Amino acid sequence: MIEIRRQQWLALFLALLPTVLFAAELPARDELGRGVKLRILVDKVMQPTAGWVTQEWMVKATAEAGFNVLSPRAGYERLDEVRQVAAWCKQYGLYYMPWMRGSLNAPAGLASEGKRVVWAGGIEQALWSPNSDEFWQWTRRYILEYAKIGRENLNLMGVFLDYENYAEGKAGNLYSLSYDDVILGKFAKAKGIDPPKLAFAERKGWLDKQRLHDDFQAFQIDHWRQRCRELRQAVDEYAPAFQFCIYPAPGTPFMVEAAYREWSTKQAPIILADPWVYGRPSQLMPQTEALEVNREKLLKGREIPQQAGIPFLYAGGIDPVVRGADPEFSGKNAVMISETTDGYWIFYEGPTYTKPDHAEYWKWFTWANRAIAANDWQAWREPRQTDENWNLGVFNTGDRPALTAAAKTASTEYPTVRLRHENLLLLVCKAGEAVTMEIRGYRIGQSPPLLIWEVRNPAMEKIASLKSPQEQSTTVAFTPDRDGVYLVGVSAGGAAWSVDRSSVPVGLYAGQPLHVIFAAKRLYFHVPRGLKQFTLKAKGNGAETVRLNVYTPDGQPAATAQTKPLAQEVALEVPVADQSDAVWSLELCRADEGVLEDSTIQLDPKLPPALSLRPEETLRRATAE
Repeated sequence: MIEIRRQQWLALFLALLPTVLFAAELPARDELGRGVKLRILVDKVMQPTAGWVTQEWMVKATAEAGFNVLSPRAGYERLDEVRQVAAWCKQYGLYYMPWMRGSLNAPAGLASEGKRVVWAGGIEQALWSPNSDEFWQWTRRYILEYAKIGRENLNLMGVFLDYENYAEGKAGNLYSLSYDDVILGKFAKAKGIDPPKLAFAERKGWLDKQRLHDDFQAFQIDHWRQRCRELRQAVDEYAPAFQFCIYPAPGTPFMVEAAYREWSTKQAPIILADPWVYGRPSQLMPQTEALEVNREKLLKGREIPQQAGIPFLYAGGIDPVVRGADPEFSGKNAVMISETTDGYWIFYEGPTYTKPDHAEYWKWFTWANRAIAANDWQAWREPRQTDENWNLGVFNTGDRPALTAAAKTASTEYPTVRLRHENLLLLVCKAGEAVTMEIRGYRIGQSPPLLIWEVRNPAMEKIASLKSPQEQSTTVAFTPDRDGVYLVGVSAGGAAWSVDRSSVPVGLYAGQPLHVIFAAKRLYFHVPRGLKQFTLKAKGNGAETVRLNVYTPDGQPAATAQTKPLAQEVALEVPVADQSDAVWSLELCRADEGVLEDSTIQLDPKLPPALSLRPEETLRRATAE
């Protein structure tokens, strides 16, 4: 009863804001994304209040907030519900796209043997291959039903297809080339060859050695295109204006080479949903700089479909669950995205409908939709109305353990440990003694380092920061006003960084997952007096695996564990015996399977929450002295 009253109260509260809420006139289909910007809501916040079923009030609330397209996260397979939602959307002046995953889980056993996705490195996932009949029968079944409904109700405008890879053993988004039996068999028959029986991990190498891989790639892409073409032709028999919206743009090989070319028509241009501007490029980057960087990302992303020469609409995405995507930033981001592209979409998750966070996000999205409808593009450049909070206070002053470290004698160069994206450093400082710390950036793939940092004192007050991204290196410099542990948040955007040297002891905060890329030959931590056992957690990401080795204070191996492509996380329990109140160490290195790239390491809460680059600088809890 209490929950119902909260929902009723919130609905009443929103209904009493006529100056904020509005329902825009429904644009003609051929204007949507052209003269009128796309404003798409993928709902994961309202649906949970009704057991993941869409109800009429949700459609009404979406329209009143100024969105023009609704895509409920659940319900794609419940066709009666799809018809009902389409009718409500027509009633309230919205377009509608059922949301469905573009992938289908494959059961274990003979029924799917040889028909599952196989990656170039040999990983097989429990997904039907895009070369299998089962995959296309399922895809065609639902999309044709949507097209039939869309013939009668033009407000059902298309389908939102999600090609993110959610299955265990993820090696990339869907789909890249698959080396499954289905496509290899068809290719061999077309070529008139009889390949040997090959393990999954041997298939790409064999094709390369036989100089057949280019032909295999072209053959598989042609197979995808034929399947996509047949689906587009079948849809056109019912609804030629039916549009495919696909995510994540700018796209995977399947999307770029097949879906782009076969599902997009002049009457029904494909909608490309870009997820790379969900939040800030760096959690520490101030709003103005973050929005400008996001704008450049979108302009870069549009180049791929532009080069393909196809009709398309491009929409940047927002996701409140991403760090740094606070309500005001998300609203400003929506306006910026819409000025830069053909509109925006929200993967609306994170807030709870009955709590204030939903009301705050809804207020800013409504504000954004009003600005977009009025072509008020200056709105995203307006100064902040709310304080920026980058959540650097991982632990509050009251419950933060006091940490100490041995006195620093020289600002010597540290061994290189590359940290990825954003991480926290703990610096043990003394009042009045100036601090300098040198940080170096490293490009990862196409991502240049965008080095940003911020310092907070023991009272969590911001005392220094770097707001303009630096690409090569930067120096953190400040003078402490009191003794204690200072927090430094550092980000390199999508790239990596390391601490080269420091005038004070440095700890890498590992009370939450510390994100590392490549090897870390040795990191040090203190085991408090009397502790009998501790647990370390390491995590990889699909084909990116890692081995965790732990060493005793005298350097002897104590324990080891490794992740696997289909077992991405390990929790390593380490007995201490009589070696407490001492400095232990760990190593992150190559596992038996996969490649060593991105991984995370997290310390047991029983340990001081920091890893050090040198044993003499290991941070300890003051009570352990």
